Amino acid sequence: MQVRYLYLPIILSFLILLSQNVSGEQKIITINYPPDKTIREFFDAGISLSVPLSLVDKIHVKAENNIEGDIIPDSKFECFNVPLIYGLNSITITAYKNNKTLEQVILTIFRRSDIESSYKNPPSDFTKDLFHMNARKECSACHELTPREADRTPVNIATYSELYFKDNLSYISKTSTCYSCHKKITSYPFVHGPASVWSCLSCHNPESIPRYSVKQPESDVCFGCHTEQKTEWKSKKIIHGPVNIGRCAICHSPHSAPNEYNLVKPVWDLCTSCHDDKKSGQHIVGGMFFKDGHPTKGKPDPVRPGKELSCASCHNPHASNFPNLWALEAQGPFDLCLKCHKYYYK
Repeated sequence: MQVRYLYLPIILSFLILLSQNVSGEQKIITINYPPDKTIREFFDAGISLSVPLSLVDKIHVKAENNIEGDIIPDSKFECFNVPLIYGLNSITITAYKNNKTLEQVILTIFRRSDIESSYKNPPSDFTKDLFHMNARKECSACHELTPREADRTPVNIATYSELYFKDNLSYISKTSTCYSCHKKITSYPFVHGPASVWSCLSCHNPESIPRYSVKQPESDVCFGCHTEQKTEWKSKKIIHGPVNIGRCAICHSPHSAPNEYNLVKPVWDLCTSCHDDKKSGQHIVGGMFFKDGHPTKGKPDPVRPGKELSCASCHNPHASNFPNLWALEAQGPFDLCLKCHKYYYK
């Protein structure tokens, strides 16, 4: 009898563990990256997770703006990208077996913005976690985490062309170690030159801290190629704030964007993100000649055929020699009006 009592605690422990597994408390979804409550600043977030293949036959992912999709797991690690909105993003990840829910986890990511005042300051318990700051041994089994020569090749602006990218995409996908994980960053219609040919180290410094960060001010890096703009803008009397502090990425995506000139938003939306007092439509001659003010969007631009009227129709977004960053070499407000409304001039 005494021998049986000796084994009783072991048997009870086994039964407790078994009951926990049966009740669904077994860990199914493991988020490898990023940690919960992480801060991001670009369009997408790369996510890596693991599930036991013997237990899971489908993973459902749902994010903000009703973005959702299914993943059929076929390897130890599943990696994918999720588009982000500004502010708090709740990404719900659910594991299924035969359409039965096994486990659900919610990953929270905050996309901050330098131009959206509501999203400049993340909650205090959110932190930045940069992937390449750690060894990431779980990823190195499948991915080479250091750049190859193809990633180091600097862009020569004298010989660069989009044709080079199109003809060499298959070559780049096989030779660039950055491409396999980061290819989503060039998926938007307007792609920045160095990113399109995966010359990542043209801008990113592998010796920097944090690793692969861009030298600051970032305009020093941008002006390495955009030499004409540097010469022109530095010669002007009035320089737009983001240009003056060397923060090109406030307005332009350094990789790719859905908008012309790699703008992170359409022109009018981008400008009014900071100049929110100009959203009313009363910006120009409002209450003077026109009850509703002069339109600042939604109309054709008389000076730039094929373009829509926007803030950039009247203001230079980078630098000008004239007050209020007036464009078109306008000497004064009335002179600016006459650039379009020539029929008033006798």
